[in-house]
Amino acid sequence: MELDRRLSDHVVVCDGAMGSELLARIPGIPSIDLAALTHADEVLAIHLDYLRAGAEIIQTATFAASRPRLEALRAGDRTVAVNEAAVKLAREAREVAGVDCLVAGSLGPLATLLDPDDRVARKALQNAHAEQAAILAGRGADLLVLESFFRLDELELAVDAVAGVTSVPVIALMTFPAGRPPHPWADMAAQVARLARRELAAVGLSCAPGPMGTLEILERIPPVPAPIVVEPNAGVVVHRPDRELLSPATPAYLARFARRAVELGASMVGSCCGTGPEHTQAIAGAVADLEPRATGRRPVAVVAPSLPELHQERTRRQPASSLAEALTAGRFVRVVQIDPPRGANSSRLVEAVRSISEATGIDAVDINSNPLGRLRMDSLWLAAEVQRDAGVPTIPHVTPRDSGVMGLQSQLLGAWRAGIRNLLAITGDPSTLGDYPGHMDVNQVDIFELVRTISRMATGEDWSGNPIGDPPAFFLGVAVNPHAVDLGKEADRLRRKIDAGARFVMSQVFFEWSPWERLLELFGGRLPIPALVAIWPLASHKLALRLHYEVPGIVVPGELLDRLEASGPEAGRVGTEHARQLLKRAPGYAQGAYLIAPFKRPERILELLLE
Repeated sequence: MELDRRLSDHVVVCDGAMGSELLARIPGIPSIDLAALTHADEVLAIHLDYLRAGAEIIQTATFAASRPRLEALRAGDRTVAVNEAAVKLAREAREVAGVDCLVAGSLGPLATLLDPDDRVARKALQNAHAEQAAILAGRGADLLVLESFFRLDELELAVDAVAGVTSVPVIALMTFPAGRPPHPWADMAAQVARLARRELAAVGLSCAPGPMGTLEILERIPPVPAPIVVEPNAGVVVHRPDRELLSPATPAYLARFARRAVELGASMVGSCCGTGPEHTQAIAGAVADLEPRATGRRPVAVVAPSLPELHQERTRRQPASSLAEALTAGRFVRVVQIDPPRGANSSRLVEAVRSISEATGIDAVDINSNPLGRLRMDSLWLAAEVQRDAGVPTIPHVTPRDSGVMGLQSQLLGAWRAGIRNLLAITGDPSTLGDYPGHMDVNQVDIFELVRTISRMATGEDWSGNPIGDPPAFFLGVAVNPHAVDLGKEADRLRRKIDAGARFVMSQVFFEWSPWERLLELFGGRLPIPALVAIWPLASHKLALRLHYEVPGIVVPGELLDRLEASGPEAGRVGTEHARQLLKRAPGYAQGAYLIAPFKRPERILELLLE
């Protein structure tokens, strides 16, 4: 194999960044992912500059050109064209420069779009990597580089997917966060070592954590059978909508890094974000007189720490969820649902909760998150206040609608510190801003990935698999709608949520048991996790009409609508009595019930609870 020949003869120099070079050379470029089609001359020029600087492996401008990423740009139909054009440009650069180099097809990660933990998304992820690899190899790439993958499990899936469609050599590169000390360098090194046990042309690191962090990891990689590749970025690179802030790392600094990396056993050296041809030239000069020393690294015993074991004892020491304990003990639980206030004053609502709790001894308060997609006080903040001032456990709702995944995790760390132990993960009603509801919502992750993220945090890892401190082991619930148009699909969605880590379920509102019975039938008569059913004492015929005809997913039976209409001013009494009958039968169907309190006067739920 041509790559093996080169690696046995000398230290191989790879090129530098493509993305940050395009951003620097083409201010205001609408999408670097389509650059091979929209800015072919500039892509060709960058390849030529790297070849003149001494690179003998150049990577195609296809890092984010997989179909899912291009579909996010509404350019999925250009997947084949972009990848074919990118390989053609790299091959053309080789011909124009007259340099004996290899063209590497670049493939980037997809875990930010497709969750490797989800069985449906996992298949789509594998198909996407396989498709891109087949295009790149079929158009003439000499090898493939799976670069800057931040989750080892996705990288291993990608390796298998690529191996199924092409026999060209494959290089697999991890990336790790450049966080604050203490750094888990040994764990990072262990991941690279594990990767090296697969049949790959080379393994290593690219992009973060920069030159210094890369050396720290490299020092801790034990002797492995595969050649080691290092392609760090220039340090911290910050992207802003109107500018890019590059690291001050100089070519001389990268040259010093390159020599030390080879001393520690690297066989291939390049660079990533924030670097350019001048850095590549410095690296090439620095390693020109060095020979590969793949067996020269001092042995280091590396044992990857088990994060679940590492945090298990600390998790046990944390106060447990009283709701979880009650359900485990088999006690039927009663919860009251409230909406947060529209303004900043929550004192009256907290006082109402205190009154309800003192009169009835409810097990928890369920707190909506911006119901109907309209602004209200944050559910997590209100939950902390309710627990502190009213002494009642809470179940705040969390949704990916309003925050990115980092913001959600930060909020949850604070919520755990504030004593919150239960959560309900929901998709959330779309916001009603503008003419198209939901078009301004965040939704960086879907409901399944949100559940997995919260479950992963309980083991001491964040969404990207990086270690965090004391794990927030929330008792996590999810929602199910027995009135779903496609009940089979709804049941499958619930199964996926359970697979992702859900530990209890709360139903959408219903007013007769038949839809709930149909859902239970799909699970053999009983759900695999405890269920809390929703009970809503309707206060008026007008409210019932609005729910039935204007709110998706809620059905009010015709018989109940007729009774409410016929009762006139006594409709509230009829609605409460209907809810009371549902509550009496609930223990035969579920492990608990949550009662939806009147919007403006939540204490009126006592009319139902005290019977």
